[in-house]
Formats: sequence, structure tokens, C-alpha cells
Amino acid sequence: MNKKFFYLSFIVAAIIFNGCSDTEDPVIKLDSRYLDNVYGPAPEFDILVSPVKNVLFEEFTGHKCGFCPPATAMVKQWDAEMEERLVPVTIHAGTLAAVGSEPFERDFTNPDGNVYWAQVEGGFNPSARINRVTGIQNAYPDAFWRDMIDEEIAEAPQVAMQMVTSYVAEDGIVNIHAHSQFLNNLSGNYDLVVLLTESKIISAQEDYSQDPSEILDYEHNYVLHDAVTPALGIPLASNPRGNDVFVKSFSYEMNPNWNPEHCHIVAFVIDRSTGEVLNVVEKDVVQ
Repeated sequence: MNKKFFYLSFIVAAIIFNGCSDTEDPVIKLDSRYLDNVYGPAPEFDILVSPVKNVLFEEFTGHKCGFCPPATAMVKQWDAEMEERLVPVTIHAGTLAAVGSEPFERDFTNPDGNVYWAQVEGGFNPSARINRVTGIQNAYPDAFWRDMIDEEIAEAPQVAMQMVTSYVAEDGIVNIHAHSQFLNNLSGNYDLVVLLTESKIISAQEDYSQDPSEILDYEHNYVLHDAVTPALGIPLASNPRGNDVFVKSFSYEMNPNWNPEHCHIVAFVIDRSTGEVLNVVEKDVVQ
């Protein structure tokens, strides 16, 4: 197959950026600037000697999607095999993710996930985007997933990514420092997206492969809770040159209903014109 928030300082910049996007981001987040006066300067990063390209795997699912658990189980197995090279994000969206009667009262949806669901124009569950290589509007069924992952993971990276997170329990704050180093001269505009996910959430799930099909103690993993940046990202670089380095830092207040021990921060760089993910990195909130 041929495939080929540093923080928003000004509201006007966010408005201009979102006005250029194919899908409007309804959530303009301006509350996650890094509190260096409280937590000190951002850390220094060493330059990676042998950077690799990781894969962002966005799975669209729902707790009433009875065909989703077998596909999700494959992703969990691949994640264990590939470790940091594969970064899953589970997006609950669409009618099969809607809150229903018992036992489906839990709401896993959120405005940021709805932005991504709108990008695929209300697709189907289960489906997934792999580094958004064929455009933000395209999500594929599980028959295509592994081949696309293997193709992406074998490519040389255009940008190297690193990240440091630190959790301040007494404040309920996770500090995030995302380091992006461009490896080649590139044209165009590139943006940074930072998401928060949670794993090991026990809640009901429909599973047609089981009898009875309503699994009350199903373990939901990689669940998208929120975007630290806007869902469509923040400006990172314009026409970057090889070895250009950018560090963006955030202080994000955790929802007290989330378990920080099971939460992860996902950061990735995208090509603004195509939506394609150049690289992605994931770190646990609590190291």
C-alpha cells in the first residue's frame, strides 16, 4: 500500500488555526500552560542517536459494540509485543458509545473524541486510523490494521519525539514536557497534539462472542479522556529545518475521578495540511 500547549498564548492564534481546519475543534483550551514559577524550569533533553518511528493507533469503539472486543484484544496483544512502538488510543464515539440503560450507564464519550469521530464522518465500530496515513477522514476495519502498522513502524522518522511527565499528587497536576526534533528539512506547517488516556477501567461491555453477551467486569484500556491541547493541536513549526528542536510544556489538572496510576499522556506531531502523524510518544502519568 503506497502511503504516503508550549501553550497557546493568544486566543486569536487558536481561532486562526482552528479556522483553517477541516473539522472545527469546539474546545479551545487555554488553561494548561506550564507553571514554571511553581514547578521550576523545563528539563533538558539529550538528542536521540537512533530515533524510530512509532505508530499512533486510534480505535473507534463503544461499550455497546458487540463486535469490538475481539478486535480490541488484538490491539492489546500487539501493544504488549511492540511496547512503546505502538501507542493505542481508544475513542468511544457514535451511537454504540451512547449512555444507555443498566449496565451501560457510564459515559466514555467526550468533546475531543467527538471531534475525531466527526473527522471520519460518523464511521463504524470497530474501526481505526493508523498514523492517519490516508487522511483524517479514513478509518479502516480490523482486516487492514496489522499490515498498516507494520508498514508505518518500518519507515524512517521525519521527527524524533521524547517526553517527560511528572505527577504532583498534592496538587493533582501532571507536568508534561514534549520534545520534538525535526530530522529533515520540511515544508508546511506542523502541529502538536497532547492527549490523556486511562486504562484498567472496569465497566460493562457488549461482547457477542460471549454468552451472556453483557460483560459487567470488562477492562477498558487506552480510553481517551481529554485533550491537553485542543483536539486539533497547537502550532509547533513552520517550514522546519533538520535539527530544529521544539519543547512544549504543560501543567494539566487531573480529573479526581481518574486514577493517575493508570493514566497515560500521548503526544504526537501532525502535518497540518494532511493530518498525517509524523511520530508519537507515550508516557505514564505516574512514573
